[in-house]
Amino acid sequence: MTTSSPSRTAACALCDDLKYIVERGSRWTLALNLNQSLPGRCVLVLNRHAEDVRELAVEEWSDLHEQIAMATAALDVLFDPDLYNYAFLMNQDAHVHLHVVPRYSSPREWRGERFVDSHFGGLFGTEQRQLSREALEDLRDAIRERLPDA
Repeated sequence: MTTSSPSRTAACALCDDLKYIVERGSRWTLALNLNQSLPGRCVLVLNRHAEDVRELAVEEWSDLHEQIAMATAALDVLFDPDLYNYAFLMNQDAHVHLHVVPRYSSPREWRGERFVDSHFGGLFGTEQRQLSREALEDLRDAIRERLPDA
């Protein structure tokens, strides 16, 4: 059974104000998560407004698979995560988006900063780590440069 989203009447940050876009594809946009407690945290955001993953068309699911593969390939080169968590967490933003969360069994370094995944082996924590605008732009560009050719 498929449900349809209510018409969009309120502002949607993911439709109207998505920041630190790595790549915009035809169906999904890869962007940095503003919380970089685990370096390389990204989101894949559906390019059309939908509020329930059950609304995704077959082509959108298929393309999502390809986008996940591209994003994780770039993150593998950049940070060599030990594994990934994937989550549709639409608690704050009622817009279909998939969190891509790299996980690390040992510390990682980015631009001279040390990152520790203190919850490795369990659920990722609620810690927030805000990087500077410049650091986020550098990270966005570093991921973009490592995306495989489609």
